[in-house]
Amino acid sequence: MARVKLMSAMAYDLVSYEASGVADPVIRVLGELPSGSQPFGVHRIYKGAQGMYEEVLSIADPGGQIIWESAPRRVELRGEMYEDLFRRTVSDRIEITSTGEHTLLLYLDGQLAGRVPVFIDAPESVQAAGVLMEASEVALKKGSLCWLTIPQADGTSLSRPAWYVQQGQKLFIVKGETEQKLPGLERASRVTITIKSKELKATIGELQADVRVVDDAAEFEKIANLGLGTRLNIKDGDAALQRWKDTCTIVELTPHA
Repeated sequence: MARVKLMSAMAYDLVSYEASGVADPVIRVLGELPSGSQPFGVHRIYKGAQGMYEEVLSIADPGGQIIWESAPRRVELRGEMYEDLFRRTVSDRIEITSTGEHTLLLYLDGQLAGRVPVFIDAPESVQAAGVLMEASEVALKKGSLCWLTIPQADGTSLSRPAWYVQQGQKLFIVKGETEQKLPGLERASRVTITIKSKELKATIGELQADVRVVDDAAEFEKIANLGLGTRLNIKDGDAALQRWKDTCTIVELTPHA
């Protein structure tokens, strides 16, 4: 087989893609694990010699065992000067037993052209929930923003980015007119935190979180001082501490599985 280079590839959830137009690089599984995969798409870009090639896609579990293999299909490359994009929809029910990182393997004419990681999203799985909590804590340590979905008094919800102070799995949010505007946060009993991976630039999951207003002065000052080192591009420097005391509320978010 003439040399072909895999330029990029991604397996992504079809439901979220059709709803938002954004390819979230996960295969979604509903219900408790083990369970079957939801339909997903595969985008891949090849660059190589002109001609027809027989393509086979496979998915391996975290232990390296092949759990799915596609039927062969023919793809045609235009030549070394081009990068050719192909799309495929996978509706096969693939049995997923683990939320660990899977691997998409791409073969052309029987030879491995490349491999890419595949991430599993199992939002209804109790087994996966503990894994998500741990992964979220790590992702939040590496990032600076999360997304909050806040219920509103009129029955709607509002989604806003928020910077935070992290203490273990808990997040503390400084909100107010002079800082970040997060309407209704302090009045909500529970919010949704969307966790995004800074490295992967993708959503890794959502967590429900209980809300508590920090009303103890000593605790407020402790968290606010930590926030001085967390807040990016703070214009008034250490003077922000007094501004927060005068105009802001600190809210504790406690995620749970």
